Amino acid sequence: MKYAIFVLVLGIACACRNDQPATGNGDQPGSADSLFSAFENSFIDAYWKQNPSAAIYAGYGKYYDILKIPDAASVKSDVDFAKHYLDSLHGFNYASLSANNKIDYRILENQFNGTIWYSDTFKQQEWDPSVYNIGGECYEIINNSYAPLTERLRTLSSHIAHSDAYYAAAINMIKQPTREHADLAVKQNKGSLEVFGSMLQDSVKASSLTEVEKDTLLQRAARTKQAISTYADALEKMLADKNFAFRNFRIGDSLFNQKFKYDIVTDYSAKDIFDKAVASKQYYHAQMFTITKELWPKYFEGAAMPADTLQAIKMMIDKIALNHASPEHLVDTINKQVNDLKRFIIEKDLFAYDTTTPLKVRIMPAFMSGATLASASLTGPYDKQGVAYYNISDLTKIPKAEAESDLREHNNYTLQILSIHEAMPGHDLQGWYSNKSRSMVKAVFGNGAMIEGWAVYTQRMMLDNGWANNAPEMWLMFYKWSLRECCNVITDYGIQCLNYSKEDVVKMLKYEAFQEDAQIAEKYHRATISQVQLCSYFTGATEINALREAYHKKKGDAYSLKDFHEKFLSYGSAPVKYIGALMLGE
Repeated sequence: MKYAIFVLVLGIACACRNDQPATGNGDQPGSADSLFSAFENSFIDAYWKQNPSAAIYAGYGKYYDILKIPDAASVKSDVDFAKHYLDSLHGFNYASLSANNKIDYRILENQFNGTIWYSDTFKQQEWDPSVYNIGGECYEIINNSYAPLTERLRTLSSHIAHSDAYYAAAINMIKQPTREHADLAVKQNKGSLEVFGSMLQDSVKASSLTEVEKDTLLQRAARTKQAISTYADALEKMLADKNFAFRNFRIGDSLFNQKFKYDIVTDYSAKDIFDKAVASKQYYHAQMFTITKELWPKYFEGAAMPADTLQAIKMMIDKIALNHASPEHLVDTINKQVNDLKRFIIEKDLFAYDTTTPLKVRIMPAFMSGATLASASLTGPYDKQGVAYYNISDLTKIPKAEAESDLREHNNYTLQILSIHEAMPGHDLQGWYSNKSRSMVKAVFGNGAMIEGWAVYTQRMMLDNGWANNAPEMWLMFYKWSLRECCNVITDYGIQCLNYSKEDVVKMLKYEAFQEDAQIAEKYHRATISQVQLCSYFTGATEINALREAYHKKKGDAYSLKDFHEKFLSYGSAPVKYIGALMLGE
């Protein structure tokens, strides 16, 4: 019966061609939108069935037991799926849809075209071994309280029943990996072994599974650990082979620009953003030198300021950066910052914030480590009971010199900016609003530039509204942090499109962005295992600030910052260009 209804909806959708109105009789208001909503709802369920691992992170529990085997047939299935729904989507008369549905239409169109391009042209599945890792999804099944523990463990048992086939298919799929992605895959998959260790053992003991069910689950877990180890060993063998021909991690100008188009969704070109980033770097230097002159007598009384402005700025940053938390107290310090930030946005009435929204600071799980010091793990759009996490790398477990470098980079001032970005009112708050969006399409297919751009936008917005009481030290460190974002673009585009060497990047980040050695090493590594994503921060923030200015001009005396925030965030995680079109009435 469900299948019959699904086919009927698709049949109606496909009958609505671009040369006629997508309505029942051509003149009933709202009929096109009703049909489009039915199409969206049917598609979303089909999408999760096609992508069951992604459904776990989204909190869509219907297909948790399925583990999709990543072989050539699954890649073809993904492409066929996207082509089928792209054809169905193009059956609607775009002009007949409401403004909100027009945005959903464009988001879906980009999603389908992007899926086809990623599979047929970019072919990441053939050279990035790190995309194969079931640790995260299994962790979510075990720990997310969407159902009683015993039920979750039964689901996990079904999910990992064919994990050996999953990893066997993964190693067969890899044709010519990059060395950087192979190394990352080894580290993260070995980290995934923790998911099937004592944590799972304790969960099994606490459950009411039958003895037969317990034995089956533990046997499957043991087989999964062996499959993971075999996969990691195969990659380590490649890495140890001096004659193995690894692919260059640089994707080149053509692929980068295509990926930028699908991932960012902006009217700017990648070169436009690169040029803006270069100009911003010069602006930030000027601002930082002005503050350095103001602070010089306080920190270097009686000492002459160097004639080299960048050297003077670096001396000031190095002095202030000595004030930082210890590795042992980092999580406690961040917890206090998050609580203070929550109180601040309520007192300043910047958002209609729900104080009951759960957010926890935690040590970053091993299967997520290897890319950044901090990250945000948000609840999925269907997960109304879940917890959002602010993840922090455990600096007590790395060499002291490396930890000290990390902490100077994330000192008492920049650590506050990090907490604004990752938690409040950055990713955590935006994720909460996105999950409330009336459009599941906007919530599910979140635009990275909007999400990261929002987190960057909030950094200055909070300082402008009085966070840190306008302390010049905070503003100096804010501009240092802003240099990080524009240099992200320069690093990303420079490496991938302009063939920047490691030495070029290190020199810029050290002497022009004033970054610590640990941060430089992390950023260069990140730029070798990702492409375009480092452009999303600066691009999204640039678009949001321009939109706020235009919205202020449109509203005039009726403008308020809280109104801008509430309206902007109400559209979920859609691309900024589409949100702007709605807010400005275009």
